[in-house]
Amino acid sequence: MGIIRSNAAFYLEARARGVDFSRTLTLGRQRLYLTPADLTALAAQYRPDLRDHLDDLRYGEPADAFLQRFLDVRDLQALDHSAYEGAAITHDLNAPLPAPLHERFDVVIDSGTLEHVFNLPTAIASCMQLVKKGGTLFLSSPANNMCGHGFYQLSPELFFRLFKDVNGFSLARLVLVAHPFPGAELSPRQTWYDVVDPAEIGARAPLMTRTPAFLMMEAVRVEIVPILATPPQQSDYVARWSAEAGAGSRGAGGGIRRAIFRRLPPRLKALATGWYQRSFLCTLRNTRAFRRIPSRP
Repeated sequence: MGIIRSNAAFYLEARARGVDFSRTLTLGRQRLYLTPADLTALAAQYRPDLRDHLDDLRYGEPADAFLQRFLDVRDLQALDHSAYEGAAITHDLNAPLPAPLHERFDVVIDSGTLEHVFNLPTAIASCMQLVKKGGTLFLSSPANNMCGHGFYQLSPELFFRLFKDVNGFSLARLVLVAHPFPGAELSPRQTWYDVVDPAEIGARAPLMTRTPAFLMMEAVRVEIVPILATPPQQSDYVARWSAEAGAGSRGAGGGIRRAIFRRLPPRLKALATGWYQRSFLCTLRNTRAFRRIPSRP
């Protein structure tokens, strides 16, 4: 677990918008995976006042000084399964969060923990409960081509259904980051995309990438309500159920291309569908779902 270049830029952009990091909890004690060039670029973009205060920040060492200096963290704590890396709070995220830990932090940062916890709904609920009203939760999780890294690779659909104006949270931002092989902490190049809610598109937005990709999420706790009182449902199924209960299912429309497609033999239908998915629908060229963001430092 550590702070890589994309994480750092994501948090610094939030700070620039006014997010308060005064009392911050990280899941696991974070290590710093930023090179001197990364630090120089980030300082020039977000913290020019720190350009002459970078020499003691070393790649692979604990990230405490970076978080305190760059994000103005005054009280930094870490939660982990054990104290072997010096975590102040020991708790197994497979188990429910003890009540004394609820609503204690301005910011909670997960830069790569949840995918390693088997009891994922319990772990996510605990992350949400740690945040005080008005505080912010940051989650970073693998999305594609990282099979074997942990138990899970997560979908944007999950974050939209958990945090978009439900469970007392408001989803501020969801970004997908694609980076070259071999890994995020080893790849200086990266491409960012804003992710659009599949419920807004009215269809799934599947994605197949040739290189690793992960998601970064920012959500604000606007209200203290019971967490996961109602389990989330995938948006396209909810739309289908609503259509069936109402005037009928969608997709009964026309169009010349759709009419031609319906008349194709089954084998040609399969080939046409596969070509469309591989060439557009399931790629980052699908701008309905993934909107490229200008280059980052």
